[in-house]
Amino acid sequence: MQSGCCKPPTKCGYTFVNPTYWISPINNSEDMDCMKWSNEQTQLCYNCDSCKAGLLATLRIEWRKANVILIVTLVALIVVYLFGCFAFRNAKTEELFRKYKQGYT
Repeated sequence: MQSGCCKPPTKCGYTFVNPTYWISPINNSEDMDCMKWSNEQTQLCYNCDSCKAGLLATLRIEWRKANVILIVTLVALIVVYLFGCFAFRNAKTEELFRKYKQGYT
């Protein structure tokens, strides 16, 4: 992602001066990303397609991790809920049988 947003795309042929200042080649290619690069700190290449693609790839990876965590949490909650339901049913059954057992003993 850094190569698409914080520095110009490699295929453009910019010359490195410092991390935020690059010298534009004489012959800019037809690629629109090469023309969008700016040495201005607030702009850089945040509008470049390569930056947007890198951001989407990073978000996709992060959401996959989040989805796994959410699915595991959902399964754990379902298991806890089922244990609670079974325990509640068993408690009600024991109470019902206790009434009948008291009459016979």
